[in-house]
Amino acid sequence: MTPGTVVWQSNSAPPAAIVRDVSLATKLHPESFSEMSGKMAAIVGYILGESWTVPEIAALSVTSDGYVMTDAEFFGEASDLDRNLLNLLVAAEVTAEERIEFERRYRERVDDWRPILAGPSPSTDRVTRPDFGAVPIRV
Repeated sequence: MTPGTVVWQSNSAPPAAIVRDVSLATKLHPESFSEMSGKMAAIVGYILGESWTVPEIAALSVTSDGYVMTDAEFFGEASDLDRNLLNLLVAAEVTAEERIEFERRYRERVDDWRPILAGPSPSTDRVTRPDFGAVPIRV
């Protein structure tokens, strides 16, 4: 048995929170996406609290003017990260509940200093936080 393996001692099912966590981490795991970069794997792993890369990201933040930084490196524009994360969630076919869970983890783990926007996007250049938990709009 490998270190960190969880062994259930009873015939009862694991708690629902653990099942949900495993499902989301499994769906978004880098091994499922051959084109996922090491940086993207590190970011998604950090958001989910998983150890998928060496080195791992120790802290992730988004500046108020829309740039992504880790504890040691500048990553680029937040709009690129937002788009890539949303595309990953679509490609992984996560459920509405899993999108909400992903957004909760993002809010919990990422220091995002952009303003929160409620409602439709304004016709300005204002930089706003993404809404990963929202149900996609079909046109």
